[in-house]
Amino acid sequence: MPQKPARMVLSTADATQRYRLFTLLALLTLQCSIYAIHLSLLPMWGDEAFTVETAAQTPARIVQIATADIHPPLYFLLAHWWNKIPISSDPLVRLRALSVIFAILTTVLLDRLWLRKAPTTLRNWFLLFWILSPCLLLYGRMARSYSMQIFFTVGVVWYLLRWVESSEDWKDLVGLVAALVALLYTHYLPGIVLWAGANLFLLLQLRGYRLRVRTWLLPNLLVAVLSLPWGIMLIPALVQWQRSQAYRLTGNVWAEQLVKLGYSFYSFVFGESVPIWLLPLTLLLALPCFWLLVSGAWIRRDWFWPAIFATAFAFLGATRWVSYAFMGARLLFLLPLFLLALSAGVTAKGGPWRVLAVILVGANLVGVWTYYGAEDLLNAGYLVPSQAIANQIASHSNSRDTVVWVDELNFDGSALEYYLPRSFRIRWLTSTESVEEARSELSAGGIHHVWFLRSSHDNSPGHMFEQLESQMIATWSEDARYPYVPLSPVQLAIRRAVARLHHYDGDQPPRYVCEVWEFKASSK
Repeated sequence: MPQKPARMVLSTADATQRYRLFTLLALLTLQCSIYAIHLSLLPMWGDEAFTVETAAQTPARIVQIATADIHPPLYFLLAHWWNKIPISSDPLVRLRALSVIFAILTTVLLDRLWLRKAPTTLRNWFLLFWILSPCLLLYGRMARSYSMQIFFTVGVVWYLLRWVESSEDWKDLVGLVAALVALLYTHYLPGIVLWAGANLFLLLQLRGYRLRVRTWLLPNLLVAVLSLPWGIMLIPALVQWQRSQAYRLTGNVWAEQLVKLGYSFYSFVFGESVPIWLLPLTLLLALPCFWLLVSGAWIRRDWFWPAIFATAFAFLGATRWVSYAFMGARLLFLLPLFLLALSAGVTAKGGPWRVLAVILVGANLVGVWTYYGAEDLLNAGYLVPSQAIANQIASHSNSRDTVVWVDELNFDGSALEYYLPRSFRIRWLTSTESVEEARSELSAGGIHHVWFLRSSHDNSPGHMFEQLESQMIATWSEDARYPYVPLSPVQLAIRRAVARLHHYDGDQPPRYVCEVWEFKASSK
């Protein structure tokens, strides 16, 4: 069979290279357009308030704060230095821009490393799913370390594969160790999970005792030594993790895990910004998408079991710490592997399955559009306007005779505390004891104005916040209720489903995310 002339082979290779470069630049332009606009769209979230306040401290103080928290200091130190760049007068916007930059850099890294030898069809499907992912858009624009975690995850996976293929190249060893150590200093969960998954992958791939000891032991030893300066702080973090109790939607341990697993899968595939008319279609497509995911993952059997192990380990770590609504964020570092398996499934099966992929891209576009409407997020807590609530409290009361109560069991009031003037007293109500202390403070006199910020859905033991609210209405001369963030049809549907799970069939679910009660004593 005659061979192609060398000039023709080179010409074809050059054309392919130019095509890949052109599509990458076009998709990067699209991603920049989607991600970089209107960074102040969503209000400050409670975790973002912690980021903004921590980044404003000195490096020494940041390290001190991190020792008492459950996060390593690398992201906050980087955020501190980034915060000095005058790209906006709002520190929240500046830090969200940092997250966007990591998301865009990750796209380049994925294309130049993971996808550089991938078939063109697989590469294009992956990049479309990745750039148009409503899940990545939501969390990749938050002032948190999510996109930074993904960036280092891409490096860990790439250099791990390179190190297994040729354990003679010290550049691959340096890259693997550097990426893994950076991830461990960014967030414990992805760092520990990928370290464990990498070890399983190495042990399954390596053959021969001598090769196994050298190739397996050396990176582990280097990672352990370089992580040791902060590794001791993992112990108190594990203690906090072990003691934590996340809110349960169902009340049953096993049913709760199914809800969290299903929510995580839905978040990864369809995102968390879904209009009511799209919800039934996405639920119908969930099972075929799952089949594509499994089919694509099984193509690389050498990855399959380490990936399953890492995913299960990550799920175990996240499920105890957070409720179902935050699982997508905590597991976001697995999104590239997830979408790669999904894209591989589409490429391998072809035919009608590509129609499903086109529908999925269309659903993602709707999710992106809906996100910018800022109305149909599954987690409506991201829409609470803490700054507006703080302005209302500050402009209509005097801090000398005012106290602010926050239902901390059901509502994250960190952003409210950030915006509220420091002269105002805040009481965090978390238990019957904290409620009794709040009542005792009122009995002592001197307080004539109470603001009570609470979720419209009371999950406290015995509905103690509803009882407190009723008692205040009965005993204080003036009261007013200000609801915030009306629930969308999707959110109302979810609330009704939750009510049925808890057998509250006769109750009408609240139509707002939260409410602020204002109580005044009679003026004499």
